[in-house]
Amino acid sequence: MDPETSIDGLPRFSPVAFNDHAGQLWIVSILSLIYTVLVVTARAYIKYKMFGFDDILIALALVFHLAQSIALFVGLDSGLGKFNSITPMEQLATSSKSTLAAVILGLLALSLAKCSLLGLILRIIGSRSGKIRPFCIGLMILSGAWGIGSCVVLLVKCRADTTLSLDNLKKCPDQNKRWAVITAIDIFTEILTWLLTVRLSWTVNMSVTHKCQVVMAFSFRIPLIALSVCHLAYFSKYPTSAEPQFAVTNSLLFQQAMIAWSLISATVPNLRNFLKSFSIGMGFPLPVDASIYGSNTVYALRSLENTHPQVTPSAAAAPTAGMVASTFVSIHGHSDSDPRAQPRNWRPDQVLNQNRVSHYFHNNNRDSSLGIEEDFRTGSREMIIQKEVAWSITYGDHH
Repeated sequence: MDPETSIDGLPRFSPVAFNDHAGQLWIVSILSLIYTVLVVTARAYIKYKMFGFDDILIALALVFHLAQSIALFVGLDSGLGKFNSITPMEQLATSSKSTLAAVILGLLALSLAKCSLLGLILRIIGSRSGKIRPFCIGLMILSGAWGIGSCVVLLVKCRADTTLSLDNLKKCPDQNKRWAVITAIDIFTEILTWLLTVRLSWTVNMSVTHKCQVVMAFSFRIPLIALSVCHLAYFSKYPTSAEPQFAVTNSLLFQQAMIAWSLISATVPNLRNFLKSFSIGMGFPLPVDASIYGSNTVYALRSLENTHPQVTPSAAAAPTAGMVASTFVSIHGHSDSDPRAQPRNWRPDQVLNQNRVSHYFHNNNRDSSLGIEEDFRTGSREMIIQKEVAWSITYGDHH
C-alpha cells in the first residue's frame, strides 16, 4: 500500500515511512498540548479567585509550551523528521531554526514548571521560620537560573540555520557536553525538590497516611528523571548521524513528553478537591469533605458544668450576679435541599450552607436584659465563630 494514502484511499496528513517520522512528532506534540491545556484549565477553575505566584508561573509555562509547539509545527511543515537527502536546502534552514527555537522555548517551559511547584511549596511554608523557607527560595532561584543558563549555553557559538545540517558539529561544537551539563542540573534540582517535600511533610504534625499522600502528590515528578536521561541518550546520537534532521525526532519526542509531564505533575498537588470528587485517593483513603456533602446531624461539642459563683453582699446587687448553671454547644448543618442532590464541590471556596448564629440566654435575674447585645459588644466571643464556617451554631443554657 502506498504510504502516502490511508486505508480508505484518502491522502495522509503526515505519512510515516522509513525516511519520514514527522507523523509521530505531529501526534505527540498535539496530544501534549491538549493534555497540558486541559490540566491547567482545571487548575484555573479550582483556584479561581485564589491565584498565587505559582499559578502565574504555570500559566507562563503553558504560554511557552504553546509557543514551543508552534515553532515545532513550523519545523514539521518545513521537513523536520525527514531525511536530509529528500529535504531542499531552503527548508532545511527553516527546519533548523524552528527546531532550535522549540528546544529553547521548551527549556523555559520546564524551568517555569519547576518554579511553579516550588512556589506552591513556598505558599505552604508561609512565614514559617527555619531553614526550609530559604532553602526553597534558593532552589527556586537555581531552577530559574537553570532555564535561562541552558538557553544561553545552547546558543553560544552556534548557528541556528545549521542545527540539523550535516556539518552541525563544526558550526556548533561540544553539543553532547552542553546537554550533559543541562541534564545533570535538571536531575539534581528534581531530586532536591522531592527531598524538600519529604522533609517538609515529615515536620508537620499529621498522620503517616496523610504524610504519604503529600509525598505521593509531589512524587509525580520523579518520572521526569527517567525522561530526561532518555532525552539525553537519544540526543547524543543525532549530531553525528548521516541524517540529523531525521535522527533528532526521537529526542524531540521525549522533550514533548517531558514538557507535558512537567506541567501536569506541577498541577497534581493542586487537584485534591477535584480528585476527591472521583474518590481517587492516590492509594490512600481520603477524609470526607464537609464542603461536598450537606449534613443535618446535630453534633454535641461540649458541655460545661458551671456552678453559681460565690459573691459578696456588695456584689450581689450587681446586674451580672445571675450566672448560668450549665452550658452546651451544638452544631446543626443544614442544606437547602437533599444533600445527595447537591453537585460535588471541586472548589474549596464554594460553600453550600449558610451561617446562622443564635444565642439563647436564660437568667432568673431581672437585670439580665443585657443579653446578646452586651455580650457581642464585649468582643469576647464573636471571633470564635469564623465567617467561613457554613453551619448553624446554637448556644443553649440548661439549669
